[in-house]
Amino acid sequence: MRIPQPTVLPQATDTDPHPPIDPLLRVRILIETAMEQAQFAGTDSDLIARQLAAELCKHQAKLSDVRVAVQELYQGDRAGAQAYLAYLAQHGFPKAAPDTQPQVMIGRTLAEQTQAISQYQPDAYGQITGQTSPADSARIPFYSGNLIAELVANSAFSAVVFGDRRSGTSAILRAIAYDQIAKSAQVILDILDLHDGTWGGLEDIQLPDGARIVSYQRLSTQLDIEALSQKIATLAAEVRRRQRQQQQNPPLTLSANKSPPPYLFLIDGLSEIHGALPGWSADRRSKDAAFSRAASSLRVVLCHGPAVGISCVATARDHSTCLCDAIALAETRLLFLGRVSNGRNGGYRAIDRAIEDKELLPAPHERSRFREALALVKQLAQPVVFTPNGIPRLGSLGDFGGYLSADLLIHYQQALEAQA
Repeated sequence: MRIPQPTVLPQATDTDPHPPIDPLLRVRILIETAMEQAQFAGTDSDLIARQLAAELCKHQAKLSDVRVAVQELYQGDRAGAQAYLAYLAQHGFPKAAPDTQPQVMIGRTLAEQTQAISQYQPDAYGQITGQTSPADSARIPFYSGNLIAELVANSAFSAVVFGDRRSGTSAILRAIAYDQIAKSAQVILDILDLHDGTWGGLEDIQLPDGARIVSYQRLSTQLDIEALSQKIATLAAEVRRRQRQQQQNPPLTLSANKSPPPYLFLIDGLSEIHGALPGWSADRRSKDAAFSRAASSLRVVLCHGPAVGISCVATARDHSTCLCDAIALAETRLLFLGRVSNGRNGGYRAIDRAIEDKELLPAPHERSRFREALALVKQLAQPVVFTPNGIPRLGSLGDFGGYLSADLLIHYQQALEAQA
């Protein structure tokens, strides 16, 4: 069985065009960078906070975007997010009115506005509220941020994207791959399609010179499963190698020449491994050596890869057939897609199962509210993306179809705006 060979994309040049960055992404990057700088010993946290506030004011960042980014970075830690927002307000964001002006800012005093950013309101972060008019799509409280932009905001990340056929899972992988190709970044691009090109999938992603970089593999025999297991185990070994290198040489002492290059591993169709073992119980699968090793190796890649510059994005039809165990799911960004395509393909089954899973969405009131909102979404055939990570959110899902060879974040945002 042919093992996929990763492709190293060429280094970007100074003449490469850089499209304007998404405002929400810029805000998140600024805040996350400041947080990381503040963790170094001997740094002046107050100075960093003032510099961050000045940058946010310079870019005219929206208060709502800052609130969303902080809450996302604190991963549902409400008290921590409140404290950081209040701390940021003390150091200059939002910007206070000049002393010569009345302390009234468009109907709200500075004190009230400072208090507002330190008070957590669930609906401000896109949680679902009761619906009073089932026929009015404008009343669906979609999350106002860009979940796909958040997915790729960090330098390295892990995610699993769930959805039925034709819901857009493979399109997200194609968009991420073409985004890297368009940027000509120095990154190792490793793409594996387990659908073997028989339907949809990743199709033939190509480099600008026409070279094809997708490796196809069909999972139909035990030997196929062993080959997949070996592939993922090889990447897990690379994660461990980088961990050892990082322990021996802390990041601050690594030069640009010694730092390992970013590694992006895209794998489409994890559910196919379950299809290759029809009728097998979960216990029987766990006792199969190749299946168990693949699951264990994937957990290492998803949970520990981002810390050493290895990103992994995989797709599956639902979270019960994705090869990932509970540990990997808890440590990974999860996106559930719902879309009805031409011919009534696709659907919302992946989101349905996520909402009803008490481990993914433990609060009964949240399950009830999302269940009601999803019922309305189905009536309107509205394409949506749902994530249970941190604060559960439901957002609009744009169309990636026409934006596969340009910058992902910019054109995806344009797709959402056109849809609205």
